[in-house]
Amino acid sequence: MYIGVRDNGPRISEDKKPLLLQRCVKLSNKPTTGESSTGLGLSITKQLVEMIHGDITCESVFGQDSTFSVILPKKIDAENG
Repeated sequence: MYIGVRDNGPRISEDKKPLLLQRCVKLSNKPTTGESSTGLGLSITKQLVEMIHGDITCESVFGQDSTFSVILPKKIDAENG
C-alpha cells in the first residue's frame, strides 16, 4: 500500500533532510505562523511504519513542495505485527 502526502509548508533544504525523521528535531528556530511543533510527528510515524516493515521517505526540492511517502507491506504477519 502506498500513502503519499504533499506538504506546502516551509521548504526543506538538502542538508536538513537527514534530520527529518529524528526524534525531537525542529528544522527551524523560527516558529511557523499558526503552527506549533514538538518535532515528534515524523519520528513516531517512522517508528510505526518500521514496526510493520514498511518504509517512509521524503522527496523535496528546496523552494518547492515536499512529498512524504509511506509504503506498507501487502500482508502483515500477525505474529510480528
